[in-house]
Amino acid sequence: MLKTTHPSGLWYGPAIDRLVDHRRIAVLIVVLVSAILSVFVPGMKADVTLKSGINTDAPEYAQYQEFRKYFGNEEFILIAVSNSDPAKTPAVLTALKAITEELERTDVIVQVLSLANLKVFQERDGRYGSYPLIVQDQGRTRLSDAQCLEKVRKALPFVDLLVSPDGKTFGLMVRMDEQWSFDPPVITRLVERIEAILAQNLPPGSEHRIIGAPVIRKAIQRYNKQTAYTFGLLCLAVATAVSFYIFKSLRTTVITMIVVGLCDLWILGVMSWLGIQINSTTALAFGMVLISSVEPVIHLVTHFNESYKALGDRVAAAKNALYLGAGPCLVTSFTTAFGFSSLIVASVPMVRQLGVILSMGPLTAFVLSVILVPAFLIALKPLPPRVYRSMDSDLLTRGFDRTERFVLSHHRFFAIGLVILIGFMLAGSPFIRSDTQVMRLLTDKTPEIQDVRFVEQKLSPISSLEIMVEAPENTFKDPAVWRRVKLLEEGLKVIPEVVSVESLLPLLEYLHHITSGKENAADELFSNPKVIPQLLVMTGLGREGKFMLARHLDDHSGRLHISVRIRNSPDTTISETIQHVRSAAESAMNGLGKVIVTGDLAVFEAQATEIVSSQTYSLLLAIGYMTVLLAIQFRSITLGLISLLPQALPQAIIFGTMGWFGIPLDSVTVFAASVSIGLTVDNTVHYLTQLKRVIRSGADFSKVEECLREAYKVTARAMISNHAVIFFGFAMLLISPFRPVIFFGVLGSLAIFFSLVGDLIFMPSVILSSSLIRRMLTREMTTSKTD
Repeated sequence: MLKTTHPSGLWYGPAIDRLVDHRRIAVLIVVLVSAILSVFVPGMKADVTLKSGINTDAPEYAQYQEFRKYFGNEEFILIAVSNSDPAKTPAVLTALKAITEELERTDVIVQVLSLANLKVFQERDGRYGSYPLIVQDQGRTRLSDAQCLEKVRKALPFVDLLVSPDGKTFGLMVRMDEQWSFDPPVITRLVERIEAILAQNLPPGSEHRIIGAPVIRKAIQRYNKQTAYTFGLLCLAVATAVSFYIFKSLRTTVITMIVVGLCDLWILGVMSWLGIQINSTTALAFGMVLISSVEPVIHLVTHFNESYKALGDRVAAAKNALYLGAGPCLVTSFTTAFGFSSLIVASVPMVRQLGVILSMGPLTAFVLSVILVPAFLIALKPLPPRVYRSMDSDLLTRGFDRTERFVLSHHRFFAIGLVILIGFMLAGSPFIRSDTQVMRLLTDKTPEIQDVRFVEQKLSPISSLEIMVEAPENTFKDPAVWRRVKLLEEGLKVIPEVVSVESLLPLLEYLHHITSGKENAADELFSNPKVIPQLLVMTGLGREGKFMLARHLDDHSGRLHISVRIRNSPDTTISETIQHVRSAAESAMNGLGKVIVTGDLAVFEAQATEIVSSQTYSLLLAIGYMTVLLAIQFRSITLGLISLLPQALPQAIIFGTMGWFGIPLDSVTVFAASVSIGLTVDNTVHYLTQLKRVIRSGADFSKVEECLREAYKVTARAMISNHAVIFFGFAMLLISPFRPVIFFGVLGSLAIFFSLVGDLIFMPSVILSSSLIRRMLTREMTTSKTD
C-alpha cells in the first residue's frame, strides 16, 4: 500500500508538503515569471553574420585577418550563364557586356570581373597592348581564338571561372562592399537586382545560377530559422501524440503541453535576455528542450495515477507522487544538464550557447513540473476507472509484459548477444573520419548546393585555400625565390584535390615570353636579377595588372599570396587537403619564408577540429560526474556501477554507426554522444531508483528476479513513453536541410532506441547473468531487511 505521509528519512518531504499545500502561490509565481520572460521573446534575433560560429581568439582566425589586411577579401558572388546553342553565343556575349555594365553601376558592388571588361596584354598585328577577349568580327561578336584563350588561361587561372572550355558557359565575378556582405536584406535585394538584369538581357534559352559565400550565408540563416520553427513544432506534435496515447486523457495531454510550452517560453526569454541569437546550433535547442522537458511530467503523472488508484485522494496522491518522483526527477535533471554542459567547454560561441540553453532546459522543466503537475492534477477531475483499465490493457502494456517475461526467461541469450553487439560496434570506431568541410553543411537537395554543382560542372570548382608566404622586404624581387615559387606551384598541382593554382608567376612568365620573344624565356626569368623587377613595374601599368599585383604581392614585395582552388570530393576531408597543401608549400620554400595556409575553409576546419577534441575530453568528464552523482543518489556503489551498464550500448551504437556506415565526425555529429548520454541516463535513474525502493521496502521479495520484475512493472510504461517522445523528436531532424543535422538525428534516434533496450533488456539480463552482481544485490536485500 502506498503511504499517505512522506517516508521516514526523506529530507525533502516537508518541502513537498508545503509546496502542495501552497500550490496556488507557486502557480502565481510561475505565471508572473512567464509574463516577464514573454516580454523578451519578440526580441529574439537570428545571427545574420554567422559570426557566432567563429572563435575570434583562435590563432587561425588571427592569421586569416592578417592575410585579409594585406590581400583583401577573397569573397565574391559568381554568376554563371549558360546556353547550349552555339548559334546564340554572339547574343550571349553581347548580353554579357550589357550585364557587366549594369552591375558596375549597382551601388553595393565594388568590382565586376567578366570577359566583357577583361583586357590582357597581347601582340596583335605587330602591336603590343591590352586587348579585350571579346572581339567584333565582321559585325559579329565572338571570343578570341582558342590558342589565345589557352594562353590567357595559363597566365590568369581565374579565367576558368569566366568561360568554360567549350565556350558555352560564361561567368561574372561580383565583389560586394564588405560592409554589406553580412546583411541578408541587402544580399536579397542584390540577388533580386541581378535576376532582373539577367532576365532583361539574356537571350531566350539561356539558364543561369548565382552562387557565392554571401548567398550561402543568407541561405544558412534562412534554414536556421526554418529548422528552429519546424523542429520545435514537430517535437510538440510528437509529445502531444505520445502523451495522449500513454495517458488516454486529453486533460493530461494538455498539462504536458502547458509544462513543455512554458519551458520553451522561459528558455526563449532567457536567450533573448542574454542576447543569444538563433544560429546553426541554437536552432536545435527549441526541439531539444521540448523533448527533454517531457520526462518529469510523464513520471510524475504516472506516479500520481498509481497513487490515486491506491489512495483515492487527489492531494494525498499528488504528495505521494512527489515523494516517489521528485528525487529521481531532480537527479535526472542534473545528470541531463551535466551531459549537455559538456558543450560549454567548446571555444566556439554558438556551441557554448547551445550548452547553456540545453543545460537550463531540464532544470527548468523540473521546476515547472513539480509546481504545475500536482496543481493541475488536484484541480481537475480524476480520471474515470475505465481510463485506468484502458491503460492497463492497451497494446503497450501487453507488449512490455510479454517482453519482461521473455527477457527474464532468456537473460543469458540477451546478455551475451548484446555484449557481442557492443563489441562489434566499438570495433567500427577506429574507422570514424573527421570532416569539417563547410560546403558539406547543406544537403545536395538544397537549391544552393544544386547551383554550386551546376557551376562546378560547367565552369570550375569554387572552393579554395589561400597560401601566404611571409618573408623579408624585397624577397620576391629575387629570381631565385621565384624559382622556388615555381617548384611550389608544380608541387601543388600534383595533389589530387587541387584543381588549379593561381599566383602572380604565370602572368610574369606570360608577359616575359611576349616581350622577350625568346624560346628560353623561362631560364632568363629565373636567372637575370633585372627581369623580375621590370616585369613587376610593367604589370602595374594596366588596370588588370594592378588588380593582380594587389591580390598576390604586398607593397614591399615581402608577402606572396597563392590561391589554391580545390575539389569538394566526398572521399577526402578538408584537413587532409590542408595538410598536403601545407607540406608542399613548406617543402618548396625550404625555410625562405613562413608558410601560412588560411582562408574560410581553413579557419572553419581548425575550429571544428578543436570542437571535436574538446568534446571527447568533456564527454569523459561528464560520464565521471554522472557516475559519482548516481552513486550518491542511490547511496549504493553497487547501483551506481550498475547504472553504467545501459549507457555502454547507446554509446557503442553511436561510434559504431559512424565508423561502419561512414557518418563523418564534424562540428554537429560530435555532440551526439554528449547529448545522448544526458538524455539516456534519465530512465536508468528511474528504473534503479524503483529497484532500490523495492529492495528496501521490506516487501516479501526473496529473489533478485522478483525485485527486477516489480521495478519493471512500475517504471516500464513511463520509460517507454519518454523514450518514444525523444526518439521521434530526433527523427524529426531527418527533414533538415543541413547534412550534419540529419546525421545527428539518425545517431540520436539510434542512441535513444538502444538506450531503452539497455534499460529494459540489457541491464536486467546482465544482472541476472552475472553471479557477482546477483550476490551484490542479494547482499543489498539482506542488509535492507536487517535494517
